Amino acid sequence: MYELGPVSDVVLFFDCMKSHVEQVHPECDWSLLTDRLYRRYIALEDLDPAIVLMERARQIFTFVRAASGVEWDSSLVGNREKSWLNPDQSTLADVFSEYFECFAKASASAKSFEHDFHIYKPVKTIISDLAGFLRDDHKSLDEYDALDGKPFWLR
Repeated sequence: MYELGPVSDVVLFFDCMKSHVEQVHPECDWSLLTDRLYRRYIALEDLDPAIVLMERARQIFTFVRAASGVEWDSSLVGNREKSWLNPDQSTLADVFSEYFECFAKASASAKSFEHDFHIYKPVKTIISDLAGFLRDDHKSLDEYDALDGKPFWLR
């Protein structure tokens, strides 16, 4: 498990994925990231394609200036309790570098665990406070698959 910051930061990451990646590059199916990772989980057979997509998204973010690519909420900026992001970074790839690194680590860990123990622990976005984690960790993958609307981590 990797902690990325407050919910508003994670929402902003996925908003940037939609506006700067999915909408600008519709020739590619980004749903493994903008739906599966955002709302559900990445299945084992989708993990390698998701890794490729995430790296492509990171590359796209290197061309988006942080100052102009996001409407930064001044009430969040600089307040560590409200946001862990630094809008003074050069590009969105820099702002969200931890997100890309944590996704790579989580993916590698999931693949390793599956290889060593033949048990796949899906890569997913969850809330990290103890109560939320325990609630969501006990949900079946069928509950995630049937999910319509907000992801569990936003409820």
